[in-house]
Amino acid sequence: MGFFSTFLHEITGLGGFLIEVISTWMRARSRIRKLVFEQIAHVAFRSIGTIMFSGFFVGAILVIQFYLMLSRYDATSMLGGLSASATIREIGPLLISFLLAGKIGAFTAAELGTMKVTEQIDAIRCLGEDPMEYLIVPRFVAIVVSAALLLFFGLLIGIAGAMLVADQLYNINFLQFLSSIPRFAGFWSLFGGLFKSVVYGSIVALVSTYKGFTTTGGAKGVGIAVTQCAIYTNLLITLANSFTSWILNALQTIIVFVFGGG
Repeated sequence: MGFFSTFLHEITGLGGFLIEVISTWMRARSRIRKLVFEQIAHVAFRSIGTIMFSGFFVGAILVIQFYLMLSRYDATSMLGGLSASATIREIGPLLISFLLAGKIGAFTAAELGTMKVTEQIDAIRCLGEDPMEYLIVPRFVAIVVSAALLLFFGLLIGIAGAMLVADQLYNINFLQFLSSIPRFAGFWSLFGGLFKSVVYGSIVALVSTYKGFTTTGGAKGVGIAVTQCAIYTNLLITLANSFTSWILNALQTIIVFVFGGG
């Protein structure tokens, strides 16, 4: 009961914080454009190695699992399409968001939390700057944009890893592997993966900046903020996964009904 009431309180705080971030971004985006690009480069540089390394092995693992199932029904010709579709629709966005939560989200919460408890944020206010504009919004936008960019690279590496394993272990050449992808992973799959990446990236950005900006209690408080950031981010991403899947399925159904083709 205590965790539930605390979680509801945090959700309320996150909502108000998100409104403040959006209003600040709309008011000052032309002034902080340089800061945003710097943060995007910072986030992407810190994460791209981990994303590519993990993406390669995720693609490889999916190929192995799908092959074990498809080989029973003599349907290995669909291996490339099914593994690519699973990577694009679900595994890619979830993997990237969890990695961002563990690496960039925790780092952002710790960085901002340290600045808060050492009164650096108060010093920024004394210098006439808005901490929300100078610190929070650039990091928030950078994490969201980086999630989409890293998805693209992660998917490429994941599919490359899948092709390599399929070729080396199961004698399925690259052309055969790629030829089945359009049957299962078209524009809608790419749109769904990108949509989920933006949503999950927004969750990572919102929770990490909020927990860092509201940290209290000295060094111990920073540790608590980082721990809570990880817990809340993973919980919200898991909930958002079901919610976004429902939205995408409903939207696809409406499009098929209206335009009659899909």
